[in-house]
Amino acid sequence: MKIKGAKRWVVLVVLSLFAGEMVYTPYIRFNYYDQMAIAFTEYKPIVDAANVNEFIGTTGMIVGFVSMIMYIVGGLLADKFRERNLILLGGVTLAAGAAWFGLLPDANQILAAHAVMALGVGFMWSAYLKTTRKLGNAHEQGRMFSTSEFIRGIIGTALGFMGVALLNQGILPSGEMDPSIIGPQLSLLLFINAGMFLVLSFAAFMLIPKNLVGNEDADDAEQVPFSFRFMLDAAKLPAVWFGVGILFCGYSLTAAASGYLGTYTVQVLGVDPTAASSFAIVRNYIIAAVSTLLIGFVALFFKSEIKTLGIYMGVTAAVVALLMLFSGNTGIGIAITFVFAFFYTGMRGLYFATLSEMRVPVHLTGIAIGVMSFLGYTPDVFFSKIAGIWLDSYGTAGFTYIWAYAIACGVLGVVVAFFAYRYAKKKQAEVDGAAAVPADAAA
Repeated sequence: MKIKGAKRWVVLVVLSLFAGEMVYTPYIRFNYYDQMAIAFTEYKPIVDAANVNEFIGTTGMIVGFVSMIMYIVGGLLADKFRERNLILLGGVTLAAGAAWFGLLPDANQILAAHAVMALGVGFMWSAYLKTTRKLGNAHEQGRMFSTSEFIRGIIGTALGFMGVALLNQGILPSGEMDPSIIGPQLSLLLFINAGMFLVLSFAAFMLIPKNLVGNEDADDAEQVPFSFRFMLDAAKLPAVWFGVGILFCGYSLTAAASGYLGTYTVQVLGVDPTAASSFAIVRNYIIAAVSTLLIGFVALFFKSEIKTLGIYMGVTAAVVALLMLFSGNTGIGIAITFVFAFFYTGMRGLYFATLSEMRVPVHLTGIAIGVMSFLGYTPDVFFSKIAGIWLDSYGTAGFTYIWAYAIACGVLGVVVAFFAYRYAKKKQAEVDGAAAVPADAAA
């Protein structure tokens, strides 16, 4: 059954709200890094203060490692089982993990709770992206994915400022944080998110048909029966490996920026933690909402999602270099972080739209997304851990390593996008040539 008319936009909104929750809660350190450090060291003696950056990095590593494995599993599941069932399973699992984390138990249990949340992400991720692709036709993929990212930005903004409001109650008149208040408020924030996971996943389950058929032109591809051979078929496609390279480079920029711009503004630019959290929400959600919506139109202008991503990665690398150059100027530094955010968040709106541009068959969408995600999101596995060690070992000098890594990935991303674009043009020429054959024969 296809979803047509206004209903497909309702489904897209609910799915995107759920996906916004999904990338907010397991990665809550992106917005409240310094508050988490207080909760883990002063509210409860969960870890030693000398190692708190490494521990927070380890939570990210756990999410990344489990998610990486689950991307492949989830991709296979998305091609074999109904999307709505996987989305519901993911929501229930995410809710359980968020509630467990909200108890602020010991260090090992906090890591386990992050692993549970990562399981939930893996269950629903490919199903969410495959459903989003099915909602649009072959010419609407950039629009669908960028609109979804825009909605994710809206829910992220609302959640982010709700979190700031809750955690601000622990800010003393002197500007210091009161651990006895920060801890319980962080718990409350996580419990609220657990409840929202349940509500949104059940709503998506009710709205999505049992047998969802896509709106792309190649509808016959939707009827191909599932086979485990799909994994081998997807692995043979150069498009999948170009997609991996683009996602790896782009997400490396996101991992560096989302994970460490907040604490960078505190430790280097001299901004207080409350303002830093507010700036992080502006970057990761408000600017993200605008930039992910606009990038769809930018891609229309350039007539290519891949070319657009290559341009964005090149500009982002240059912006990071400027950030390093103006690290001693608070005002200019903060302004540059906002420009940085416009480009690194905007790219999220197009990563998986590249599958359609490179002519990946619809019936291989789930496993193609799984392979891309499995390898492309590997910065989640190693980068937060390494960055945490850099900061614990070298103090603020550790940011130099973080930004140098980001610049290198931006430059590499431009190179990968260049070759991916050439491949996409070749595939399009093949399609155009095949379409012209019947007409020539008839003549």
